[in-house]
Amino acid sequence: MNRNIKKYLIVLLTILLSVAANNISATEFSDHTFLIVKGNNTNVNNQGFWQYLKTNNHVGIEIKILESNNQFILSDSQLELDDFLNQINELAEIDDSKIIPVFFTFHGDITKLDSIINESKISSKIFFLPQGETWPSLEYLIQSNRRIILFASGSFKNESRIFHNLNKYVFRISTEAHSENTIGYELNLDVHRELFMVDNFNNLRTIKPENFNISIAPDYINYLLAHWTKYGKRPNFIFTGTKYSDFDFIISQLNSFTWIKGTIKVSGKTLEKVYWKNHDISVTSGKFSFPYRGGEELMLSPFAPGYDMIPKQIIITGEMEVPEIYSVIASPLELADKLTASFDFEDLIINSIDPNANFNGENYTFSQDIERGGVIKLIENASVNLGNPEQFGLRNSSFTVSCFVKFTEILEFGDNAILGNFEQEYRKGLHLVLRSGHPYFGLWRNDYISEEKLQPNIWYHMVWRYIIESGEQAIFLNGKNIGSSQGHPPFSGTGNIQLGSALSEGASLRGYIDDLYFWNRPLGNDEINRLTLNEEIKSIKSGEKSEFIKELGVKIFLIFLAISILSLLFIILYRRLRIKKKELAINLPKFDSANQIQLFNEFRAINKNHVDITNLFTPKVKELFLFVLIYTVKNRNGARISDLNKQLWPGIETKKIANNRSVTLNKLRKILVQIEGIEIIAQNRNLVAKMNHSFFCDYVEVSNLCQTPENISRQQLETYFELVKKGRFLKETVWIWLDDIRGFTGNQVIDNLLNLASIYKKENKLEKINSISKRILDYDDLNEEAIFLQIWVLQKTKNSHLAKFNFKSFSSKYQENMGEAFSMNYDQFINFYSNKL
Repeated sequence: MNRNIKKYLIVLLTILLSVAANNISATEFSDHTFLIVKGNNTNVNNQGFWQYLKTNNHVGIEIKILESNNQFILSDSQLELDDFLNQINELAEIDDSKIIPVFFTFHGDITKLDSIINESKISSKIFFLPQGETWPSLEYLIQSNRRIILFASGSFKNESRIFHNLNKYVFRISTEAHSENTIGYELNLDVHRELFMVDNFNNLRTIKPENFNISIAPDYINYLLAHWTKYGKRPNFIFTGTKYSDFDFIISQLNSFTWIKGTIKVSGKTLEKVYWKNHDISVTSGKFSFPYRGGEELMLSPFAPGYDMIPKQIIITGEMEVPEIYSVIASPLELADKLTASFDFEDLIINSIDPNANFNGENYTFSQDIERGGVIKLIENASVNLGNPEQFGLRNSSFTVSCFVKFTEILEFGDNAILGNFEQEYRKGLHLVLRSGHPYFGLWRNDYISEEKLQPNIWYHMVWRYIIESGEQAIFLNGKNIGSSQGHPPFSGTGNIQLGSALSEGASLRGYIDDLYFWNRPLGNDEINRLTLNEEIKSIKSGEKSEFIKELGVKIFLIFLAISILSLLFIILYRRLRIKKKELAINLPKFDSANQIQLFNEFRAINKNHVDITNLFTPKVKELFLFVLIYTVKNRNGARISDLNKQLWPGIETKKIANNRSVTLNKLRKILVQIEGIEIIAQNRNLVAKMNHSFFCDYVEVSNLCQTPENISRQQLETYFELVKKGRFLKETVWIWLDDIRGFTGNQVIDNLLNLASIYKKENKLEKINSISKRILDYDDLNEEAIFLQIWVLQKTKNSHLAKFNFKSFSSKYQENMGEAFSMNYDQFINFYSNKL
């Protein structure tokens, strides 16, 4: 079957998988969390400790075993291992649905532990998973009565048939090694491990509230959610130390979240590593799980080098029913996909992708190699000018460079240059070289060097790969990844690419090159292996295109079939979408129209008689009203009275709080009688702002627009701008609880206005772009995109001097606020954002 038809069938299959959720219950072992409590001399001899383990089905235990004179006892305790195992067996006997993970720390011959445990009462209840297999469901463990799972860590020797080596089975982080406030991108080679462990959770540094109660400290849950999102894994084992009862609230809190889970497979096999193009870059295995906070919109965009994802994006909103599992199919890309240059050096320098391009150089020759055939020879001071990096897709983008190379001489102290340019500024100086014999990936002070050392007169296949989503620079030698590092910003140089030279002509090749390729994407590991084996890269020829046209009838049939399958879904969604569109058709009121409250710019209220009654809202009445209104818009359930008490009347006695709240609420209700369409009602211990169509609030309408299930249309963006252009959200209003909401709203305003500005920029609407940039700077006076838009408008209106003055003012303000000089000069700044916006 033709590859194109196969791809359409894959799309069709994916649609079917996406429409109907798989019938898989949420009972996978990896979907559960266990609190792991520490056993020591204080608690293992305490009946209260064992009673706690008996009555809680979400706990496990960690212990340290010492061997002395062939006797095995618990560290810091006189309890012998046999007695401990009997206690574990008793736990399992009391409840036949109880899963018990036990973590041993042991130094010595682990086969001795094996023999003791195999002779104990728990031996028939132990489950062991061969490495590489997937963890089973809870039902399987319960029905097979294999409910005790043993893990081992420490400097033990020999292999065990009952213990899971913690370093081979569990992805592990520690609160002592990670700051709870910084969740940055890391590439961890252990993400393919299915289970996730958080060590030393009891030592997490938290901001403790007054009258500290650990169960209300949000730092604990926020830490777990952040790392759950970062690694796409639910925390399975949380080590809580000896104060185990303090952390009981964790399980119910985690279970209160919906989690979005699924698999990403290629040819039926789960991918080993997947990146996610979100605001916070995640890297996961092909099996993923992400927490979902209700009321928000979650967009998940999986990405793996060398593959096309179907679907490309998973979108979850508060209105939709979330399937139990998502299935994403990874389809291998053609090796020629986004190939930007191909040089075979058969007695000519020709880029087969652009045969009309001309190249010049000096001191190079062509040669016939016994192994490689026609190659190019580049002696000392030889080079070939390949032209602007833009044509190869290298600037501000992912890319891959591949070639075969042989060095006649490798410098012990210096660089053998394979490819580079002559720029010497941060992120601009490309140099793919050998440095003292070590493969080197350089972007000028943004570099990575491998520990591998090459030898002369040997053909090597070398690949340099950059992934913009993660900032990963990786070097491959003969198909093997010999090193990588993350967090590197992209290459932004504009100087011509030189073959066999780099670094202001300070380095040259001294050798031979064959089969040089450039891609405007990162190649996958399998693709790189295929290149090592000299696979021919076939681009789509005109004949193949003709064949594609001949198969059009088949494709039309497949498309028709897909439309038929989706028609039922469209019918179901039609009415909801139609209602949603009606809701988004906003008729903006005039400035003094009746029954409106304005939150953008300063707070302002107009009653049903067109009279401004803003002055009736005393500071506390206004705060109560806004707290209820904003939380009603945010979660539809309104504001919890307990939260109101805490935020509006902190440090006041409970009886006085109730009286103050009642008095303030009565005052507010008397004011709102003058405004039709809004009232404050009590509902399930919440206060809710009940609104109907006769009431208008700019903040309510802005929030509705941001919840559009599709991308916001141009018309909606223009309406959005009309709503927010009056001024900053609640200008001159200052409350601590409002800071996060103000920041979130400000970020939404900036993102949406930049989207609208990009539309206007294509249409050359200078005045509107200038207005948008001013509004963005009202929220963030150091916003680089808005500064660029202002400068772009000034350039278009021939005010180049004023444009440079604006940039100089911005640079001065940047240095004053950030404590360092801005990283780009005027020309660099213009070039960078011209390509971005």
